[in-house]
Amino acid sequence: MSPGSRRAAGAASALVGLTVAVWLALGPPADWEGGMRWLRHGLALASLGVIVLASRSMFPDTRKGTEEDRPGRV
Repeated sequence: MSPGSRRAAGAASALVGLTVAVWLALGPPADWEGGMRWLRHGLALASLGVIVLASRSMFPDTRKGTEEDRPGRV
């Protein structure tokens, strides 16, 4: 996958995650009780996971090594 398409997919995923999180905070009925309340908490955690994974896909950690890993360093 090219870096441009990877970043576009990450941005779209982050937007979906943020939309679900805002909807859960402001939009759903407040009278969700019992199992629906657990579903709401599960959806909130899942949306946070989507946001984290989207940020990792947009900005991958591509460092090959640090200053300390280079040979010849004293």
